[in-house]
Amino acid sequence: MPSTTSDSSDAQSDEQQVLSHLVQRLLQREGGRIPLERVTLRVNDFVDLGEQAAADLIDEGAESGIYTLDRAPGGSTTITGVSPQGSEPEVLVEAFGPAQGDDTTADFRVVSVVTDSINEALHEAGYGTFSDLAGANVDDLTGLTGPLTESRAAAIIQEASQHIPVGTRLATVAAHRYARRVDAETDRGVARVTDLAAAGTPVGEPLYRTQDLDPDDPEAQYVSTIGRNAADTVATGLHILDDPDHPDVPKAATHPDAGDDALPVDDQGRVIPPAVPVEPRLQLPNDELLAKKLARGLVPVRLVGPRGSGKNYLIKYLCHQTNRGYVSVDCDEATHTEDLFGPLTPDEYGRIVPRNGAVKQGLLNGCVVVLNEFPVMRAGAAMSLHRLLNEGTLLVKAHGELVEPHPSARLVITMNPPTREYRDSEPMNSATRGRFRALEHPYIQDVETELDTLDAQVNREHQVVDRATLRKIVRFAHQTRQNETWSTLSTRNLTILCEHIEDGASPKAALKNEVWAVAEPNQYPEDTYETLDDYL
Repeated sequence: MPSTTSDSSDAQSDEQQVLSHLVQRLLQREGGRIPLERVTLRVNDFVDLGEQAAADLIDEGAESGIYTLDRAPGGSTTITGVSPQGSEPEVLVEAFGPAQGDDTTADFRVVSVVTDSINEALHEAGYGTFSDLAGANVDDLTGLTGPLTESRAAAIIQEASQHIPVGTRLATVAAHRYARRVDAETDRGVARVTDLAAAGTPVGEPLYRTQDLDPDDPEAQYVSTIGRNAADTVATGLHILDDPDHPDVPKAATHPDAGDDALPVDDQGRVIPPAVPVEPRLQLPNDELLAKKLARGLVPVRLVGPRGSGKNYLIKYLCHQTNRGYVSVDCDEATHTEDLFGPLTPDEYGRIVPRNGAVKQGLLNGCVVVLNEFPVMRAGAAMSLHRLLNEGTLLVKAHGELVEPHPSARLVITMNPPTREYRDSEPMNSATRGRFRALEHPYIQDVETELDTLDAQVNREHQVVDRATLRKIVRFAHQTRQNETWSTLSTRNLTILCEHIEDGASPKAALKNEVWAVAEPNQYPEDTYETLDDYL
């Protein structure tokens, strides 16, 4: 009799082990909540356990702290949490795939072209981890065994990087990033402070002057070759400058002086272009329109678009392509005139002298000065720019100066549209608003266009999300932008979402998290979940 009780207890323990790990897998895939019935129906695929028996085990596990249940008044039960028991049964690993783990016991057969014999040969040659394999040369692998041809070796190395645990990759990238801020003398990480007033290096001269080109030569100007203009390029007249290493010029991620905000590059080292929307009323691509406005000189441009639609990335991309300095100032309701142009401060002799602010110094250096969320700042600060907007000269009354900016200087402001989602933003003074050339920068309307840009950004070093899944994510994001009662997912939100997937979250869980993260107080993320099930 005791033997029977022990056998029954062991069987129940094994069933609870399978059940708890199944619940964990489903919670991870679904994004944190699953109906009890979904588990009880599914568990029979992995262990001989009936629906009622599984429900009883979950009730018992809830009492002992294994499961967290949410019982609705109507009688339905939802599982919201679990503490898996023991190690994950092999039957679940086979069904769901290996869980994200360390890189110490690599089975290279998960790589599509690796056979049993190749896997054995790689281990015998000393390749123990995917990191080792990804760092190999084609010549190192070719010929280790008969089937290991040169083309197959190249495919193995390329695919191996996809299986390196994200923690390993993050640690390596973090080490490289930290090394950029290590002091050569102390060999320790240091902060950096740049005195804006002392950063007086002007941008370079136009290429047509330094290389003796005609001003209208295509090599001397920005030519729009992206978006709708990819098939039929358009010269914009915006001159390229000759100094790509100016400190304020946005750098590609591969540049030795690139910072944390560097522009991402593709597998050929080229900066990934933005997804360019067509201006809804003017019916021209926005990179072409913005470049042509900037080519006209110091004419003020107002770029209006929802959060995360790529307004600043477009400006940075144009600055990078034309070697122009990019100076960005985030405005708020406390922004004063002296924050833009600089305060009056005592010098070393006690004399009160002007000190240049970011806007004034950027104009002196010939940069593209970008004022973000411009309408939010105080009306007086905005009004102080009127002479610059009208006549191209800046009167700084507190400094007693009339400033004629560098000929390459430009001014662009960005703002959100006056819609319900941005109702907390202040309306712009009509006298100020009328001085700008306004361009609308909406979200990308075409799924494939946004998909191409997102794919290039998130999968540039290794595949984070396969293209088919990424297309479903983009399609769902477009759905959120058409429903005012839903949380709106921007392109920026989608890059964050893909980061969650790289960290190990399922695509559906990552989508649910980002919908929740951007929801306003009067929005309910759960309203989108039923539609989300139609996509993922």
